[in-house]
Amino acid sequence: MDLGTLFAGPCIATFLGEFGADVIKVEQTGVGDPLRTWGAEHPGHSPIWAQEARNKKAVTCDLRQPEGQDLIRKLVAHCDVVVENYRPGTLERWGIGYDDLKAVRPDVILVRATGYGQTGPYASKPGFARVGQGFGGLTYLAGEPGGPPLTPGSTTLSDYITPIFGAFGTMLALRHRDRTGQGQVVDVALYETTFRLLDTITVDYSNRGIIRDRTGRAGAPYAAPHGQFPSKDGGWIALACTGDRMWQRFCKAVGREDLATDERFSTLEPRLANRVELDAIVDSITSQYNREDLLAMFDREEVAAGPVNNIEDIFNDPHYWAREMLIKVTDPVYGELVMPGVVPKLSETPGTVEELGPPVLGQHNHDIYGGLLGLSDETLDGLKAKGVI
Repeated sequence: MDLGTLFAGPCIATFLGEFGADVIKVEQTGVGDPLRTWGAEHPGHSPIWAQEARNKKAVTCDLRQPEGQDLIRKLVAHCDVVVENYRPGTLERWGIGYDDLKAVRPDVILVRATGYGQTGPYASKPGFARVGQGFGGLTYLAGEPGGPPLTPGSTTLSDYITPIFGAFGTMLALRHRDRTGQGQVVDVALYETTFRLLDTITVDYSNRGIIRDRTGRAGAPYAAPHGQFPSKDGGWIALACTGDRMWQRFCKAVGREDLATDERFSTLEPRLANRVELDAIVDSITSQYNREDLLAMFDREEVAAGPVNNIEDIFNDPHYWAREMLIKVTDPVYGELVMPGVVPKLSETPGTVEELGPPVLGQHNHDIYGGLLGLSDETLDGLKAKGVI
């Protein structure tokens, strides 16, 4: 049961639904998930809604009304997992917190995604991805040295990182329940899932007092050249010379073997010490070639490099299509839509995207409340008249 809104909570259910979970999406009566309106050309049916509501069945329920809360308690008897991303204490005020749900189904797993977690001095603060990325340390690292911190790619990055950990936690909890019959709460916070991905910054500070600052396109502090470099035709390549052998391959690929033996650059330590000068030299080399020619040179010498793609580049790249990371679906409103495929790839039980399109608001009220809970048409009509569903 997906009780969440927007991204961080609902995408946990989306990821699980792609691998066969039956997902009941619960939306506010008459309003629906705000994601329905994001960039919507058609009322209540945005392209991003089509992408993230896939494989779900939708019901409406006013969680603030006692009769709506009663419906949720009835539904939880049929659900292994409940996902939500309200501020801590909200479900408890509505009488559908963990203890309330556990009273109905003792082995239920409640997955809670919030900005700061269920505990701690900041637990009650509102949290969105931009805030989680800032508080979690990621935004500070994005930008040029001496410049302002920048948005690290997508403004919703933490909203997608958190569901990965949330789905992982759900599977751990289900595995534990398989062995013991015991349910539990899975608590994931936007800032924590973001912070956990920031490689060496914690141990570097703990061990040596290093505060990593913005490095711009230079990127990794322990390798050089390691960043983004321009091509003659206005493109960019990502280059990762993580060791001396890779640097030697680069020099051979571009016909500059002299750089491999230059005492300023021959080994990693002097390359790091002379990084600014090195990056300027690499800039001057890569900018002599068109991007595709440059990448072909690197491929021949097995240099770790690739294009810095925009979305048009991605659509034109055969690898994305071969790996089914771009998939075509038929949407009832927009027709053919291309959206991201399913991750990860499993050999025996691969994930799928149903060709049914995203549900319209309350589309499955009768199927779920009538079929699953056995409520009569008269009862459903009464709930509808009261605005409960």
